[in-house]
Amino acid sequence: MRSLGFTLLLVFAAAAACVLAGWQWSQGNLNSILGAPPTPVGERIYDSFRAEDVKHIRISTTGNRASFELTDDGWRALTPWNDRMDPRAATAIIGFTLGLRVEDSERLDKIDRTATGLGDTAVTVRLEDADHQPLAKYQLGRATPWMAEFEDQPDPVSTTYIHPLDSNRKRHVYIASGDINSAFKDNLRFLRDHHPFYFNPVLLQKVVIRSPQGDLTLGRETPRSPWRIVKPLDLATDKAAVRTLIEGIYELQAVKVSDRTAVTLPANDSVVKTAQIGIQSFGSETETLLDVYPPEAPEATEVHAVVSDRPDTVFDLPVKPEPGLVSLADLPLTVNELRDPTLTRLNIASLRGILIEPSTGPAITITREPPAPWMASVGDQTFEANEQNLYRLLKAVTETRAIGFESDAATDFSPWGLDKPILTLRFLAADNQALELRFGLDAGGQVFVNRLGTPTVMRVDRSILHEILVRAHEWRHARLWSVNRAHLIGIRRDTGDGEPLLLRYQFLDETWNAERDGKDLTGELDPTRANYLLGVLEGMNVSRWLGTEDDEAAEALMKPSLVLTVTEFVTDDEEEVTGVQDRTVAFAPSEAGDEPAFYFGKLDTEPHYFVIDRAMYRKISISPLDP
Repeated sequence: MRSLGFTLLLVFAAAAACVLAGWQWSQGNLNSILGAPPTPVGERIYDSFRAEDVKHIRISTTGNRASFELTDDGWRALTPWNDRMDPRAATAIIGFTLGLRVEDSERLDKIDRTATGLGDTAVTVRLEDADHQPLAKYQLGRATPWMAEFEDQPDPVSTTYIHPLDSNRKRHVYIASGDINSAFKDNLRFLRDHHPFYFNPVLLQKVVIRSPQGDLTLGRETPRSPWRIVKPLDLATDKAAVRTLIEGIYELQAVKVSDRTAVTLPANDSVVKTAQIGIQSFGSETETLLDVYPPEAPEATEVHAVVSDRPDTVFDLPVKPEPGLVSLADLPLTVNELRDPTLTRLNIASLRGILIEPSTGPAITITREPPAPWMASVGDQTFEANEQNLYRLLKAVTETRAIGFESDAATDFSPWGLDKPILTLRFLAADNQALELRFGLDAGGQVFVNRLGTPTVMRVDRSILHEILVRAHEWRHARLWSVNRAHLIGIRRDTGDGEPLLLRYQFLDETWNAERDGKDLTGELDPTRANYLLGVLEGMNVSRWLGTEDDEAAEALMKPSLVLTVTEFVTDDEEEVTGVQDRTVAFAPSEAGDEPAFYFGKLDTEPHYFVIDRAMYRKISISPLDP
């Protein structure tokens, strides 16, 4: 017969089994009592919540505790400061937690807490939902010597010791991907937002810059509208400079952040601020103001600043460029830094005419009626315009940037030579809208530009004058001639070294014959080279045209290095042969040596000299005979 004690033991065991069975039925498992099994390698430790579920973050380290909550104005610190949490830090902590992928695991009782950093110095992280219910709680240990690899990432990822502190997961320690230890250094100071401004750049409506020199306001009508300077003048802006300003304000970061009670600031009425920067977003009635105080010493590298929506915080901002930080010196804060410095914003597609009026020569008119090509007119002469030089002109007036703004209220333009301009450019669009630029020289030889009808005078680099050609012959088309191979009889090639080489061409069978001093050299002729020479000559272009009295070109061509004579049939409108003509072109290097910068040239039927580059000369000077 069993004893009473044994019977009671069976009763208690049965009762316990019933309790466990009931608990398992209600919870789905026994993890809360016996502990969950370790998370398998390759799976995430936390995957039961989303980033947007996190509304509270609590961090504790040795001697430091901090709590943060997500508000309508972003993440805020409740302790140990009453201030804004760095939203980047909040995003990093949540992302790190959700990204913890298991690389290895071990039972807690088998690891060395000190060696893994999970002892008294460990950082504890707790994420909670809106009702303060825990979503994740764990200790963050040291980074491990191992690296994790992901298929979608080219570089290995650091790993860290993680000890979950959730009620049913305390029995295991994991090596998991990621490392965020640096965020919790120096008494958690990196969790406090060191950026004075927090805004959405897309929704920014206005930027105000106030300084002892005056006020400057940037604004735009809608989030898609271009930025303009609206005060002190209505001016177009430099897109790159505005982008630098807005990105700089957004990234502006203090070297140090302090409680206002710990810093002595000058009284508001006792000192003039170095600068004040204000921003306002669409839909907001308030302006966020950053007041920057003067440096405490001339050699100071930092200055105090306060921002209106964080009244209990003082920022020490860098005033000189520093690696890895945006300083106040990096921000364009003046009208001339932010205004559009280009001479014009021409709509090239709508352009129909350009008038070039130099003070020392006849006016040149460049016009077109699409799809016809651009035509140049000088006096009673009209010819196809040089499109390379047209491109140079348009590039110059649309891309040249002012290097200084002399005045925005000029009424007397004589100090800059603009009352008697050395050059005037007038542009006419298809809708008859006109724009005129006047160029002047002062006594020191500096170049200034004024757009007719405006009081603004800009200083530009003198090099712009080299890009605007003002001589009639410079606007001639770059094409030297047109050689028609169907009419070609032959090419005479004279290098001045011995007798000339005669190349005869038969168009019908596309064959060549070569002769020198009565000797047949056809056997030594390379037809590929001869065809290449003809192809280059057919539509040969010059680099630029020169005047008819260019002494340097005339002297060089007294001893040409290459003379080519093209013999062709002359035909009438019915393509009937009416005669034969020769055209001769001579070339000479611009300087002695094997590699002159360019070559002079002259066509016997043309009064103007011209220039070709070294590459073109090499093409036409190659011998058609086998080497």
